[in-house]
Amino acid sequence: MLAKKTAIITGTHSDVFTPTGRTKIGVIWDLSVKIDDKACEFTNTVHSSATPELVDFLGKQGIPWEVFQAVRKPISEAHNRQQTPLFAKSIERHALRRE
Repeated sequence: MLAKKTAIITGTHSDVFTPTGRTKIGVIWDLSVKIDDKACEFTNTVHSSATPELVDFLGKQGIPWEVFQAVRKPISEAHNRQQTPLFAKSIERHALRRE
């Protein structure tokens, strides 16, 4: 979708595992870095959207999209808070090897 030296935006259909089965959700990752002579700031923003498969999956169970969003949001945010520092460390290790 977008690839520049300081930013990447990419999208996928990612697996969602639930007690009633597995489905797919649309995910867009917006990763960017701000660099100055003293530090770098890494930002990772994640946007989720319903795939037709997910809409059908929820509909068969009588679960409204808004209910699914409300339940999933804190889980997604916790996952992102956990993973972002790990992404940043991985990028840092790679950058330091290239110096």
